[in-house]
Amino acid sequence: MARSSQPWTLENLVDFEQAVASSTGTPQAVRSAVVAASRGLTGSAARRAGLRVWLEETGGNHPGRKFSSALSLVAAGLALAMFLTGISATLGMLDHERGGINVSLFIAVLIGGQWLVLLIAALAWLMRRRAADGFSGVQAVAGKIARRLAGNRDDAWWNHLMDGGGPPRAAVLWRLARIAQAAGIFFNIGIICALAGLVLVKHVGFFWETTTELAMRSLLENAVRFFSLPWASWWPEASPDALVIATSRWLPGRVSGLAPGPSAWWEFLLMTTLLWGLLPRAILWTLAWNAGRSSLSTLDFQSRKHRALWREITGTDRVETDDKPLDGVLVLDVGGCGLTDEMLRPFLLRRLRVHPAEWHSTAVLDSGAEAEAARALSQAPAGVVLLSEGWSLAPPRMIELHRKIRSSAGPETPIKFLIANVGPDHQPAPATAEEGREWTRFVDSLRDPAAEIFFYENAQAAL
Repeated sequence: MARSSQPWTLENLVDFEQAVASSTGTPQAVRSAVVAASRGLTGSAARRAGLRVWLEETGGNHPGRKFSSALSLVAAGLALAMFLTGISATLGMLDHERGGINVSLFIAVLIGGQWLVLLIAALAWLMRRRAADGFSGVQAVAGKIARRLAGNRDDAWWNHLMDGGGPPRAAVLWRLARIAQAAGIFFNIGIICALAGLVLVKHVGFFWETTTELAMRSLLENAVRFFSLPWASWWPEASPDALVIATSRWLPGRVSGLAPGPSAWWEFLLMTTLLWGLLPRAILWTLAWNAGRSSLSTLDFQSRKHRALWREITGTDRVETDDKPLDGVLVLDVGGCGLTDEMLRPFLLRRLRVHPAEWHSTAVLDSGAEAEAARALSQAPAGVVLLSEGWSLAPPRMIELHRKIRSSAGPETPIKFLIANVGPDHQPAPATAEEGREWTRFVDSLRDPAAEIFFYENAQAAL
């Protein structure tokens, strides 16, 4: 089968998680198609291409389409609700007795309130990485409603996405963030429509009031000057000057209603809503859209279930592949188990498809030996094989070794963990089942797309 060139979408991702949750095994024909689609690719790119083919071949239910449709319905409903809220909030600013709108309240509540919400969200994102690891309130509500509207009684796919982390989870959260920002856009459109409607169909005046003589006036002048910076040079009429501000003050004891205008105030409020209310939301919507696309294009499928599926799909086919073994792998004997190049070369050629270029103990990456480490890694274009005994897993040491290799060789260099025990005859022997489970959990926890684990098996077992 030809390699799939179709990009991943949110619908595909939901369908994939549901298929993973309900999968009972992969037929050999599908495995061969996956291996063919991912041939020549490594790491995340191989998984994206191969698992896309696996999804197409597996078929099954399609909750992604229902969820995507429900999200669109929620987005439309929320946008309509916020549009009407913007209209109502603006109409609520109209003082019917005075026949006008309090401009200081308009700026503080309708514009300042939005920036306060954005500030709180920004602080939450900085402190808790909320955009990738959690929900805002609107996102949580939108996601819950969409799931209910989709009628998905089986939430296995949702739990997998939320628990798995990484780009798959981020893809969902950025889509929900787009919905939240779209709602903010329509809230501001509602404000603009209501304000324009009041000016067109009613005799609306604009005023401000205070119990202090100079403080509020100075604050309002500075606020007007700041907000009108983007357009003051080319549309000065939409920036109330000191005289307009002074004559717009509502004085105590005044009994007559406000005259319509002045126009500088409603032009200023319209432009302020457009540039300081709507535009930031549009920018955030664009950023969320771009981040969502980026998350889908960089899917790494590094959750434990994803890695287990990938091993189940490709494990057998690697033995049968006709690809020529790669030259130049660096083998690091972690802990000095004593297994030699001669003992393991047949397995490395047959199973890992690599030719050893150098064979070292982990001392090559010890502190103070960076130059030797760089030299050895530069001569290992096929990557690194970390050879270790099954019983000797020491997570802190292996994490540090993994960090040093990534620091020296970069994020794309293949790292292959080879687990083999030393038998009574000092020959390589397979690890136990429990050792295999421990090592698999550890390698999965690294969430490294270019890291794989292999377990030694004798030639008879591999056939």
